[in-house]
Amino acid sequence: MVAFMTENLSQIILQVGDPIARALGLEILDVQCTGKPTSTLIRLTLDKDGGVGIDDCEQFHQSLRRTWDITQPSGPICRFEVSSPGLDRPLKEPKDFQRVQGQLLRVTVQNNTQKNTVVLGRLMAVTDTGLQLVDDRKKTLQEHYVSWSEIVKARIEVEF
Repeated sequence: MVAFMTENLSQIILQVGDPIARALGLEILDVQCTGKPTSTLIRLTLDKDGGVGIDDCEQFHQSLRRTWDITQPSGPICRFEVSSPGLDRPLKEPKDFQRVQGQLLRVTVQNNTQKNTVVLGRLMAVTDTGLQLVDDRKKTLQEHYVSWSEIVKARIEVEF
C-alpha cells in the first residue's frame, strides 16, 4: 500500500483528475486536501471558458469519484467537493487574465512610491510584460498599462 501524505495527495488527485477535466473541457485550478487519512476532504476548483455551471461540477465529480475508486482502491477514503472559482476570484497567472479579457477588472497596483493604488478598467490586452486596461466609465477613455511586477492583486469587478 502506498503511503498517502497530504503533500503528495494533491499531486495524485491532479494525475487522476486532470485527464477527466480536459475531456470535459474543464481546467483544475486548485486542489486542497484536509483531514485525516481515514477521512480526507478534497476540494477542487474548476474553470472553463464561459464559466463553470453546476452540471459541469456534478459531471466532473461523478467521473472523478468512479475513476478514483477504480484506480486507487487502497488509497485513502476521500470526500470530494467540486466548485467553480466564483465571480470575484483572484486573478494570478497570465492565463487567468487571458480567460477574462474584455471584462472589467479592479487591479491593485504598487507604484514607485510603495503606495498602492487601484486601477479600474476593462481588460483589452494581455502581453508578456503586463495588462492594457481601458476605463470606459467616463466620457473620455483612460488607458492604463500595468506591468506584471506592479500587480499586488486583481479581481473581476462584478457588473450589474
